[in-house]
Amino acid sequence: MEIETLGIMLGAVLPIYPVLFTIHQKIGKYDEIVEEFKKLRAEHENHKENYHAI
Repeated sequence: MEIETLGIMLGAVLPIYPVLFTIHQKIGKYDEIVEEFKKLRAEHENHKENYHAI
């Protein structure tokens, strides 16, 4: 009985695994872009303060 349940679970998960992996990669790339944007924004604020003497 457990083997049948395992077979059903694997039969359902394995076909969608490539899609889940692709989504995971895209989320990782998005996170990298967000982190880079935060660094650039902080750098911009620092330069703005120095330039405008705020």
